[in-house]
Amino acid sequence: MQTTLQPRKIPRQGRSRATVDAILDACDECLAQRGYEHLTTNGISERAGVSIGTLYEYFPNREAIAAALAGRAFQRTLEAMRAALRRCVTEEMGRLDGCEHMLMSGLKVLVAERTVFRVLAAQSPFLFQLPAVREARAQLLDLSQEVRVLNGSRLNLPMPEGDAWLMSQMTSSALFEIACLEVDDEERRRLTRELARLTYRMAVGRDAGAAPTRPSAFAMGDWNNPLDASPTAP
Repeated sequence: MQTTLQPRKIPRQGRSRATVDAILDACDECLAQRGYEHLTTNGISERAGVSIGTLYEYFPNREAIAAALAGRAFQRTLEAMRAALRRCVTEEMGRLDGCEHMLMSGLKVLVAERTVFRVLAAQSPFLFQLPAVREARAQLLDLSQEVRVLNGSRLNLPMPEGDAWLMSQMTSSALFEIACLEVDDEERRRLTRELARLTYRMAVGRDAGAAPTRPSAFAMGDWNNPLDASPTAP
């Protein structure tokens, strides 16, 4: 019989949402301690401080809980990156600042959700093929194209759509590895700033502060109105 990966009940009120969040948080902690192989509904309910009956009101099995946890992690990542892009536009961040802000925002949520991405990706990769997770991942990739369109001719990309996709793949992989490193927060930030510098260089064709090699390859400029940007060196 096929394992059900869907929740039994969707929380509608604040109290029920808090219960589900407690169950998912407990699942995260159990995964961090013992991995997916030893994950049990009894262990999750005990750590969450809810009865096993309450847990089964919302989820039929451990697989459904892990699936919901993976979906929540990707949704939080997507929301954080969208919020970061909105801030770049609203505050008219320019040049390297916008790139660094988006990567730092991504780092923050990846560090918070690294158990999900690290443990589940390795031990139960089938969860990352679920429709909700695949949709969130697709939207994250779409976000990279939105950034590309916002910046227009300020980027030096011979294959604009393909290059943006490649850069998104490389940058997200590197950011995930930074989030999983056993180092202090300052070292993570230092590495992320360097990743932002390298990403900027790939996108623009030069380092921030260097003279442009051609008029179309100038810095990322005003996020609010790309067409009004002046092609001068930062």
